[in-house]
Amino acid sequence: MFDKQGANVTREIEEERIAVRCTRRELQQLDSFVLSGEFSSRSELIRAALRDFLSRRARAALVSPGTLPAEAFVRVPVRLRAEERDLYEAYGELVANGAPLEDILAQWVRRGALEARAQALVEEIRGRVRAETERRHQLQELERSGEDLQKRGLLGP
Repeated sequence: MFDKQGANVTREIEEERIAVRCTRRELQQLDSFVLSGEFSSRSELIRAALRDFLSRRARAALVSPGTLPAEAFVRVPVRLRAEERDLYEAYGELVANGAPLEDILAQWVRRGALEARAQALVEEIRGRVRAETERRHQLQELERSGEDLQKRGLLGP
């Protein structure tokens, strides 16, 4: 296999090659790693980066329902349009190593919850609701107090 720089790299036999387009700045950064001796070529660096990416993704992937007891999961019905179902099923097949639709949806929900700060938002809204409930309670107490004063004749209508 040959790098763009022309270095002959004898590695394990590859079944397919891919081309990666990079900006000049990205290529300079790649070359700095090669020049430092950390990698022997751009291709070796890119393969290492790809292996690292795939490894991290695999570790971050959903735990399959088969590895935890069934009671650890709750089934939730979800209504999807046909094209959405098709998209997520294709994603599961092509990107997530054949993961079933329910695992793909769970992964997207978890990722969305993380990105949307769902827990922080829920706590914030619950705090607001509690504060509003307390204000309503105080207002009701003031109204009762005013009614009591009127009944005693200490306050006019």
